[in-house]
Amino acid sequence: MNTDLSKFVYATLKTIESKNIDSILDIFHEESVFIDPHYPNVHMKGKAQIREGLTWGVNGVESFQFTPINYFENKENTSASVEVATKLVLKNGKKLSYQQVFIIETKEGKISRCQAYETYGPHGVLNIMLTVTRLVNKLRSS
Repeated sequence: MNTDLSKFVYATLKTIESKNIDSILDIFHEESVFIDPHYPNVHMKGKAQIREGLTWGVNGVESFQFTPINYFENKENTSASVEVATKLVLKNGKKLSYQQVFIIETKEGKISRCQAYETYGPHGVLNIMLTVTRLVNKLRSS
């Protein structure tokens, strides 16, 4: 498929790989939602929360690489899903490789909702770190 939406989705993946938070935020709608279990705040709403999450994510990763495997979009050309082979190099040098799917909805040419689905749940040190961070966030919001 080679539609305007597919070009936008593939360009979005490249923008994320750049780790430039301002450039990444430019592709999100003001009222967007970003959902990803890799982040301390799994459900981020609005650019301020998304910026906070992306800053946390980018600070822990040396490099991102997303290689598309499968791509699907709706007939209205407003929503898509893309399965990617993800490769990360963390700041500590650890390399991660896994598949995930992003569901992307658009509004006015920007992402209004992006949700990541991984083929696994967080485990090991990441699970401990996320559990503690989520507990701290929950205690702060109480």
